[in-house]
Amino acid sequence: MKILLGKLVRPWLVDEQKDDGYTALHLAALNNHLEVAELLVKQAHANMNIQNVNKQTALHLAVERQHSHVVRMLVREGCDVNLPDKDGDTPLHEALRSYTLSQIRRLQDLHDVGQLLAGVQPQPADHKSSASLAKFLVANGANLYAENKKGQSPMTLCPDPDLAKQLKKCQTEKTPGAAPVGGLLRLESDVPKDCLVCSDQARDTLFSPCGHVATCAGCAHRVKKCLICKETVQNRTKIDECLVCSERKASVLFQPCGHMCACSTCANLMRKCGECRVPIEHQVPFSSCCGSSAPSSPVPLPVASTQSDNVNLRNFKASNTTTQLIRIQNHLGQTDITKLQQQLMDIKEQAMCPVCMDRMRNMAFLCGHGTCQLCGDRIVECPICRKVVDKRILLY
Repeated sequence: MKILLGKLVRPWLVDEQKDDGYTALHLAALNNHLEVAELLVKQAHANMNIQNVNKQTALHLAVERQHSHVVRMLVREGCDVNLPDKDGDTPLHEALRSYTLSQIRRLQDLHDVGQLLAGVQPQPADHKSSASLAKFLVANGANLYAENKKGQSPMTLCPDPDLAKQLKKCQTEKTPGAAPVGGLLRLESDVPKDCLVCSDQARDTLFSPCGHVATCAGCAHRVKKCLICKETVQNRTKIDECLVCSERKASVLFQPCGHMCACSTCANLMRKCGECRVPIEHQVPFSSCCGSSAPSSPVPLPVASTQSDNVNLRNFKASNTTTQLIRIQNHLGQTDITKLQQQLMDIKEQAMCPVCMDRMRNMAFLCGHGTCQLCGDRIVECPICRKVVDKRILLY
């Protein structure tokens, strides 16, 4: 494909339409051929806003088929996210219509509707994909209130009140050129994405101890010195999905431990690293790890008064425990003291919030798991079992 486009004498042929109005980009988006679509857009400069006989653009087809990577590429390259088709539907209409249809199918498949309302059944993949695409489109300029020819806006097609709130939040918090609130994909044009060695794959390997991300996993083993700071590479770690939400890719480097195990959304809730439990002093964004000048941010202190009260109470209990340990130190050996201290630390860790690893659990969900109040108010799914949080219960 690359060779054919390089030898193309008449560049306008890439936008040539069939009888049904489909171009080569339409077909690539429809069949999820990401590499072909990228070549057509980046190398051949194909028009992304051409409409077929049904007035559908390539973005309409990619959203309808839920090809998220093609959607990312098209939006990143600047296609119009608000073009309507012959029925007046925008790509956001299509995403929310798919979300509604997946809910209807779930209701038809379930014999006990109460299990669905209680969140017992797992969320299907297409259900999550439709919601993520909708939030991504809104965060990148899609109009929530654009009506089609039936007078329906995307908000009218959204049956889930929780998703409707998230969409409104995405619209109010979006900023030009910033990454979407939903965290589906990073679209900042100034963030390097391609491997510095092969330039084909995305950067997904963390170098230690420098903390830079410069290559893909396939090229990392060939690099002896970091291509950004020239420091000797002692360890290479592939960047996986976020340990908390398991939906987005880890994108924040924790200091001083040097682990990258959480996305930007979940990292804001954490006070300790999810891998080593070391307190987090600074959070380095992915753009800075790739060599840009974005500064690291210190971890903010909790501001809620209830959380500070919990911290003071925990410190008071810890001081009393330490005093008791000193009193019995004359009667026990040093080995016994170490065992007691380790058991005490294990008990504390079991009662800690599994998200921030810093505050005590004081909020429970209907699934039986729990977090601290500060983290529980911000999450939508349980970090342990991934069930939707329908109700939050404070523990006293």
